[in-house]
Amino acid sequence: MSGDLAEEFAHECAIRDVYALRLPEFRPQEHLIRTEPTVNGSNLRADMKTVDVEDTLRIWEFKIHADYRSVGQVLTYLAMERLGSPERKVRAVLAAFDLSAEIVQANEILNLGIEMITLPPILKRAGEVPAAAVEIDQVPFIPNPLNPLES
Repeated sequence: MSGDLAEEFAHECAIRDVYALRLPEFRPQEHLIRTEPTVNGSNLRADMKTVDVEDTLRIWEFKIHADYRSVGQVLTYLAMERLGSPERKVRAVLAAFDLSAEIVQANEILNLGIEMITLPPILKRAGEVPAAAVEIDQVPFIPNPLNPLES
């Protein structure tokens, strides 16, 4: 895993962990089963599993920016979980700060049934994701204590 991917994965895990801790606040009808559970019948690990008061199991995938790869990922988890638990109602959840318009549209047109959740911006702090890009007009001056003449 490259440095950028590893860093993004770490951010996503931190965001997931905070969401899991605050699950009663965000989704009061659901209870956490586990974070990073294996998906039934495979070695795949989802980000989180929850169950609601109607015994619907949800398989979660957290992303900073969700795209078509995220849809494939969460659909794979959903299929494996349904295969291992055919008698149980199972839903897929894709949670991200940014859901591309194309995947939202594909989900609706193809009736994929993925719950797509836009994460609250306050959770960006959990993964140290900047809330907005900051433009720098000029490089700040930092004096050199070893050479005061440069100051």
